[in-house]
Amino acid sequence: MLLIDPTSVPHLAERYPNAPGRLRHHLTTEPLLGYAALAEAARALPRQHIERRIHNAGNGETFRLIEDDAHPAEAIAAGGAESQWIMLRYIEQLPTYRALLERLLAELAPATGAVCDIKGFVFISAPCTHTPFHFDAEYNILFQIAGDKVFAAYPPEPPFVDLARREAYHCSGENMLEWRPDFAAAGQQHLLAPGDALFVPYAAPHWVHAGDNPSISLSVTWQCRKSRAVADALTLNPLLRRVGLPAYDPVAQPGAPWLRAAASRVGQRIGLL
Repeated sequence: MLLIDPTSVPHLAERYPNAPGRLRHHLTTEPLLGYAALAEAARALPRQHIERRIHNAGNGETFRLIEDDAHPAEAIAAGGAESQWIMLRYIEQLPTYRALLERLLAELAPATGAVCDIKGFVFISAPCTHTPFHFDAEYNILFQIAGDKVFAAYPPEPPFVDLARREAYHCSGENMLEWRPDFAAAGQQHLLAPGDALFVPYAAPHWVHAGDNPSISLSVTWQCRKSRAVADALTLNPLLRRVGLPAYDPVAQPGAPWLRAAASRVGQRIGLL
């Protein structure tokens, strides 16, 4: 059986890679994405690849980690946590989940073309969990499995995310963004029920709010040649400024920065970056 509704692929092709796009999928009955299997996955993953955070952080507030001795697998096995957000990071490490991700992306290949650096994340959210405003330097499709969510997507440009924040991400990995109340009406809000999915463009800021029931979502992310080049070019910017040369801005220069990326990779190899 196909995992993606075939009518969703041409729709994604119309939107990819620059605009959010909705899809339909057939993952809601996938055994690997049920609570029992996810609890086993949590036990199999390295502990550092499982995160628990408070579920009621607001935009602009710290999305604080929960650190105690309780293993997240117990809460997952019981049907999800009542008052926390749990993420299983890098599930592609587990062969059965890797195969699932590869099947999904193979079905989407007519729209996305060749992809690389495939990663998978599962989010198990308590009712009314709020994931604050942030961005991810990757392409992403969020598949809603259980419960519902509102997903608000914004353009990857100022005032929502500026060049300094994008450069900082490639140094520190910090992806949380400052929230301003006037942003509230600017995002595209998508209500995702089980069977819905949303493509999120590279570096597009977003916030997510779960509904009144426990939620399970699968996030499949990837890179392409251009996105890798963008990351390398942004890494080079601090050095360019130090020597008086213009920095690269992916909003002002939307083409692929092949030469800057090549220079960045050389600088990284010889220790300049």
